[in-house]
Amino acid sequence: MAFLFSLRYALGIVNPLKTMPKLTYNTPKKRIQWLIIAIAIVACGLVLRPILLEFGYKSGDELVAERIYDWREKLKLEELEQKNNLPRGLLSAVMHQESAGNPNAKSTAGAQGLFQFMRPTARDMGLNDRTHPEDSARAAAEYLDKLYERYNKNLELTLAAYNWGLGNVDNYIKTRPSGSTYERFRLNKMPEETQNYIARIKMLRTTYYLR
Repeated sequence: MAFLFSLRYALGIVNPLKTMPKLTYNTPKKRIQWLIIAIAIVACGLVLRPILLEFGYKSGDELVAERIYDWREKLKLEELEQKNNLPRGLLSAVMHQESAGNPNAKSTAGAQGLFQFMRPTARDMGLNDRTHPEDSARAAAEYLDKLYERYNKNLELTLAAYNWGLGNVDNYIKTRPSGSTYERFRLNKMPEETQNYIARIKMLRTTYYLR
């Protein structure tokens, strides 16, 4: 029988591939496979993070936060917030985002110091040396208070003005429908960078407010 089969195969009468049984695999669909991989990655992260922390690992944000906590004590940021009627944790959050706690930080646009003052704004606030931590913190508190009062204590517009510029925000307000209140302003018409800045500061402020 085997001889006949071999002969028929040699003569091309039989295609062995057609006679072989089909193999089927009960594999999950691609979406399910990706979901399983994602769950596995998250699970590994949850397991490894406590171990890494035991060995002293810290993320970039955590290292920056340690510097900000030190500055908060040295510069008495909470007292400045109370004195200038600012939301608690705001100065710490702005410093975190603007300079990561580096008093010598300088942007490509020319902003400088812990709170990244541009030269004209620093001059308006009586800040002669933008790298001076105490003077910079005082100027930032007073400037944020000025913006906070200007926009009827609307934190989002205050942060938008700090990031985007007071003049830009004032012009933005003029284009809104008449009768709009500050509480109802839609931020999605602002530059994406400013929208992200506002969200980031609000998140960081919550972190510093709770500690």
